[in-house]
Amino acid sequence: MVEGAKDPPKGQLGVTSTPDDVDKTYENDDWFDLEKYKDASKVAFDYSIWKIQEAAKQERETIGKGADEERATNRQKQQFSEKDEERDYKQSQKGYRF
Repeated sequence: MVEGAKDPPKGQLGVTSTPDDVDKTYENDDWFDLEKYKDASKVAFDYSIWKIQEAAKQERETIGKGADEERATNRQKQQFSEKDEERDYKQSQKGYRF
C-alpha cells in the first residue's frame, strides 16, 4: 500500500491493494482443462471428417447422375443417327429406281 493512503472501504479493493486470496484466483478455473480441450478437438475433428465424407458422397452422386445422363444422351444420339441413316438410304434407293 502507499504510505499515507487511506485503506479502501471494507469489501472493495484499492488500486494499490491486493486481495489476500490472489493466489487462489485460478484454483478452480477450468478454462484450460486438458480433457475438455481433447474432447472439444475430437468433436471438431469428427465433424470435419463427417463433412468431408458428405462432400465425397455428394460428389459421387453427382458424377453418377452425370454419367447416367451422358449415357442416355449417347443412346439418343445413336438412335437419331440410325434413323437418319435409314432415311438417307431409303431416299438414295428411291433415286436409283427412277
